[in-house]
Amino acid sequence: MTRSRATSPLAEFLTAAFDTIPGMSKRSRDRDEGDRRRFVADPDALAALGFKLEQLSDPDVRSVVIRHEHPEFEEALKEGRREIEGSDGPMNPRLHLTMHEVVATQLWDDSPPEVCDTAVRLRDAGYERHEILHMLARPVSEQIWGALHDERPYDHQRHVAALKALPGAWERERTARTAARRHDDARKQARRAARAARQRNRRPS
Repeated sequence: MTRSRATSPLAEFLTAAFDTIPGMSKRSRDRDEGDRRRFVADPDALAALGFKLEQLSDPDVRSVVIRHEHPEFEEALKEGRREIEGSDGPMNPRLHLTMHEVVATQLWDDSPPEVCDTAVRLRDAGYERHEILHMLARPVSEQIWGALHDERPYDHQRHVAALKALPGAWERERTARTAARRHDDARKQARRAARAARQRNRRPS
């Protein structure tokens, strides 16, 4: 498959940047390759698109599959929207898909191997595949933020520590997001109630 526009330029840049890091170039030789690579794509998505597992070695194929698994994000990009409302609040669809592409590359290449170790551990703890991918993307986003905003070089130890902190760190963030969303909903409801009261008071008796 020739190189196309399926893989975003941002994903290509980030993947290339991670590939140059010595700490992330190690490969695990004793891991079940098929089990590891099945994390990369949902079997139903592969079947629907007519792809086989081994074709995921092509980053463009991975990108197509990831977009197929996120139809709402794909639609948002086609419509030119930079933000959509997700379950945890506003989300940037392009950035979300890019994080999926970076994590998929790490899993496929087994680099760093701690990413797959964490994925297996979270799966055995009962988490479903898609949420695991979101968890794995969190430490990646932290590394990227540090590089872009603080000019901080990649820190392998910090990355591994963030992976080891899962799922505890993720659950704490989820609790905080839920509390913030409930607070925001309560404020909106209070504003609606106040607006309705003012409208009733303005009505002639």
